[in-house]
Amino acid sequence: MTPSTRRRLLVGVVIAAAILIGGRAASALYADYTWYASLGAAPLWTERSGDLLLIYGIGTVVAVLLAFLNLSALGRSIGVLTLPRRLANVEFGEAVPRKYIDRFAFVLAIVVAAAATPALPAWTSLAVARLGVTFRESDPYFQHDLAFYTTWLPFEKAVYTWAMVLVVGVSVLVVILYSLTPGLRWERVGLRMSAHVRRHLSVLAALLLLITMWSYRLESYDLLIKGTGEGGIFSYVDHQWLLPGLLLLSIATAAAAITVLLSGWTGQLRTSFVAVTVIVLLSISVQEIIPWMVQRFTPHDAQMVRERPYAATRADFTRRAYAPNAATYEALRKSGVSAALDSVVSDAASRQLLRQDSLAYPGARGLVVVADPQLDVAGQRLGDGFSRLGFAWAYQAFDLLSDSVPLRARLVTVRDVRNRVRALAPVFAQGSIVEPLFHADTLYWKLELYSASANYPLSQHFMLAGEERSYFRHAATALVNARTARVMIAADPAPDPIAQSWMTAFPNAADYRAPTIARELTTTPWSPIASDSAGGRGDSTFRAAVTRLYNRMRAALAAADLKAFGIAYDSLGALIGPARK
Repeated sequence: MTPSTRRRLLVGVVIAAAILIGGRAASALYADYTWYASLGAAPLWTERSGDLLLIYGIGTVVAVLLAFLNLSALGRSIGVLTLPRRLANVEFGEAVPRKYIDRFAFVLAIVVAAAATPALPAWTSLAVARLGVTFRESDPYFQHDLAFYTTWLPFEKAVYTWAMVLVVGVSVLVVILYSLTPGLRWERVGLRMSAHVRRHLSVLAALLLLITMWSYRLESYDLLIKGTGEGGIFSYVDHQWLLPGLLLLSIATAAAAITVLLSGWTGQLRTSFVAVTVIVLLSISVQEIIPWMVQRFTPHDAQMVRERPYAATRADFTRRAYAPNAATYEALRKSGVSAALDSVVSDAASRQLLRQDSLAYPGARGLVVVADPQLDVAGQRLGDGFSRLGFAWAYQAFDLLSDSVPLRARLVTVRDVRNRVRALAPVFAQGSIVEPLFHADTLYWKLELYSASANYPLSQHFMLAGEERSYFRHAATALVNARTARVMIAADPAPDPIAQSWMTAFPNAADYRAPTIARELTTTPWSPIASDSAGGRGDSTFRAAVTRLYNRMRAALAAADLKAFGIAYDSLGALIGPARK
């Protein structure tokens, strides 16, 4: 095979791979959009896509740029890289062109960026931060609106974590690569490094110190969220000692970063070592030694007096964090919403019966094709041509290309109740129970939604819905129609600021019909039919009533409930008896 043939073959393979990958990505994007559109949530898809583009786009560019600049600087410190070559019996060194070194550095930078990608913030944290939520209440210490803690601070913490992972990862990689070169080596007299290596590592050390300064800012806010007092209360020591100490640490760390940069650049490594040592000792003193000494040498009675105002503040913020009134708050605190079963139906036969003919139910998996939809099924319309090809490619279900599947067929995916609701209301915490209830003869899965946060300041933390929370307010009730898989959300009559802002930004997040349906839900699909009400019914009404009672008898037998079967049987006899006269 000639070199030109191999080159053409390689180009063909690359083009084919690009077409396959690009086609799969495009089909997945199309399927994702049509899924949201079929549920009337196209604006949410736009928000989600825009936030993901911002997070991954900016994050990838910053990570690749930071890694490439460091790796490129490392490559230039090497000078000329030579590789051994042999011609006949003669060995000689061949210089590697600079462009190849830069290309390798760029590829390695992409690998570093990909490795740091899992630490990027979730798109929902950015979406909530951009909502413009306001509580119209401020904390008494920093004077920030409480929305700062519940919306912006979680996003900032996630960005900090990603930045720390990225900078530490790049620093470790640079040190390892430098150790493979003559620029950084360990000798008997100690560690030796070239001027280029010293300056490069000084820049990285200064950057790490600046990120450490950022961590002290976040720790200051964390003291309000979970203090060092008993039960996590924000205490006198936190207020009078730790908050000023962390501010002092931030200023000192910024000064140390400048000192390390300048002294490392000029070769005064001892000064850099002293600056870092001072920061370490100051951090231990501020965060550990001084608080311990204050608590140790303060009489117990004096401590009790000092803590009273902070305890009163915590009680006030706790009431506001969990319920609009004390009675509701006490009921929630005592019940302690915990991670429980996904359904109140405990009998296996009953669960199986409820799932018959249901498109959506807890634990449902797989793609369902509704070939002849008689109801308003909440699924993508299969269509023809590129639409059908896109769905088949996205879901890896090439049976959809068959002519036996009609054009009007609907595709129902994400059939699990929790996953379906989470996709449409991603910022809300879900309750512990998915409850099957009926509106007339229609089965709905009911799931409560809450505005929840672990960053609300000064309130007590509880384990709610499987996680530790410091803020937990009812936001809405989600209803999932088992037969059509359509999701309806009934907003709480008095929503908290987070729920209010979300539903204002996405009007489709609430359904005006849902509150009425939620009020009329019952545990049984219909009531026994009285004999005096059956005489004047038409044939269609009579057949519908008989069918309902028959289904009720099947459900009772499946659940081994003889009492319910007897009631349904008697009702059927009362219905058929007058009809035959």
